Amino acid sequence: MNMVDVFGATSTTDEVLSGVDLQGKRILVTGVSAGLRVETARSLAAHGAHVVGAARDLAKAEQATVQVKMDAAAHGGSFEVVALDLANLSSVRDCADKLLKKGEPFDVVIANAGVMATPFSYTTDRFEMQFGTNHLGHFVLVNRIASLIRSGGRLINLSSSGHRYGPQQIPGHAQRGRSRARASASRAPRRERPDGHVLEQARPAPVVM
Repeated sequence: MNMVDVFGATSTTDEVLSGVDLQGKRILVTGVSAGLRVETARSLAAHGAHVVGAARDLAKAEQATVQVKMDAAAHGGSFEVVALDLANLSSVRDCADKLLKKGEPFDVVIANAGVMATPFSYTTDRFEMQFGTNHLGHFVLVNRIASLIRSGGRLINLSSSGHRYGPQQIPGHAQRGRSRARASASRAPRRERPDGHVLEQARPAPVVM
């Protein structure tokens, strides 16, 4: 049966993972300081996975993931947080290098962190904030740690349908739409690489301007 016939917009993470044992799986989730990223980390850890959560603000992430750690401890999973500022490529490289030095492989990498509808600004490296954070930061991170992704492992990019708004010439919004368009252009919904890695793209929700 096709999964779209089973799960929909009202499905919970626990319903989706019901009966799934993730013991022994290592999963990296970016942006674990708020929103869907925290629930993603919680549900994975609650089903036995070892989850490495990455966040820019470690204090905020620690506070946001209290339940993640509790559910992990109760169900045989584990959780840790590492520092990652996607708007600063020096931070991205530092995070990647520390993961590489540790040398522990990942079964899944979920690129979920991002910013949306921010005032026009630049990253530390002078890229437009949304494009630099949502796309370039993850691009550098994933390529740098690619050797840690197991053969047959998965890279999941979280995006949105905001790129559809690109042609609109509304001050501020058109720039964000073009940023999404650039990011989405390089992300196929599903792509299998010769090395066995699988690239997935998911759109959790449309962007309302």
